[in-house]
Amino acid sequence: MAAIRNTAIGVLRLAGATNIAAANRHHARNANRPLALLGIT
Repeated sequence: MAAIRNTAIGVLRLAGATNIAAANRHHARNANRPLALLGIT
């Protein structure tokens, strides 16, 4: 679980997020946002 969390934090940082908690909440609101961030959709 720690590896998944660290990967998510790394992806958010690469995307330019400065506040990881706020970015996590933002992406959790819509199931398509994390996929778009990863370039899957």
